[in-house]
Amino acid sequence: MVIAGAGAGPDAEAFARAAGLPLVAEVASGARFGPNLVPAYRSVLGMPELGGAVEQAIVFGRPTLSREVPALVGRVPYVVVRTPGAEQFDPARRGRLVEGLLTPAEPADPSWLRSWVVAGRHALAPADDAPYVGDPSNASPTAAGRVARSEMAALRAPITREALAEAVWRATWPHDRLVLGASRLIRDADRRVGGKRIRVHANRGLSGIDGTIATTLGIAAGAADDPRGAAGTTRALLGDLTLLHDAGGLLLPAGERRPRVQLVVGNDGGGTIFDGLEVAANADARLFDRVLYTPQAVDLAALAAAYGWEHSRVTTRGDLDKALTAPPPGPSILEVPLPR
Repeated sequence: MVIAGAGAGPDAEAFARAAGLPLVAEVASGARFGPNLVPAYRSVLGMPELGGAVEQAIVFGRPTLSREVPALVGRVPYVVVRTPGAEQFDPARRGRLVEGLLTPAEPADPSWLRSWVVAGRHALAPADDAPYVGDPSNASPTAAGRVARSEMAALRAPITREALAEAVWRATWPHDRLVLGASRLIRDADRRVGGKRIRVHANRGLSGIDGTIATTLGIAAGAADDPRGAAGTTRALLGDLTLLHDAGGLLLPAGERRPRVQLVVGNDGGGTIFDGLEVAANADARLFDRVLYTPQAVDLAALAAAYGWEHSRVTTRGDLDKALTAPPPGPSILEVPLPR
């Protein structure tokens, strides 16, 4: 199988497709698209008949978002393809580093690939499969009314982390740019979103939280100089602590362009990513909150106003979709309250 991590780029997808192999691609890999993509790959890697049957892995870039991938390469032989500009991935210190790969003369067994792709799509499928209200097979007014009511209820439903990640992914198109902050939300996106050939950026590594706003503004400035991307939106999905860690990056000096940048902030009042660590089950709750969760109650509207950014706040899925599909023409912060 082929694994694509940060920095992998489209070469990983092209090789997987030519070789007929399943592709596990992280959301910021630049390879999360194509017919060989395995959505919801973490679930599939946990299946004994699929993940347990892997005999070799081919790694492009540096995977950082899951525990399942390091566990896999800890037990099977793996080849690491040198990727310019990306850190090499070799956690078990026994990978074979190569400069490039020749495409096999014969693709792999198609039933192997099909099993992975089908399993991944099933794992990604939403729980509710309500038919579209305008479906011609829905001849009954009662059935149509029931579906319409369920759709309205969905629009008014509170926003979960998974729904936020999916909505941002859905609203981003090839002429846009998406920056994923080093927070819990990038992992939620990695678990839930499907394949889409869009430009995704992320600061990865031990200091990935540093400079996320500055990175986003830099990407927007570069796009403004490129006629092919100047019309799109540069959108960042980040947590509240990631925003606050780089609040100084909101400063746009006088005379500089004010690009169309939309910072989508999932605000759960602290660093809930640490709630998933083993230490959370053993540490004193008060000390854990103080040191790791780091609670905050910053007024993001006031922060935005101080730096001259527009601010809006949404609490339902319908309002979220509207805010994402029609962002302001200049820099803005879209605050999305989330439960811990």
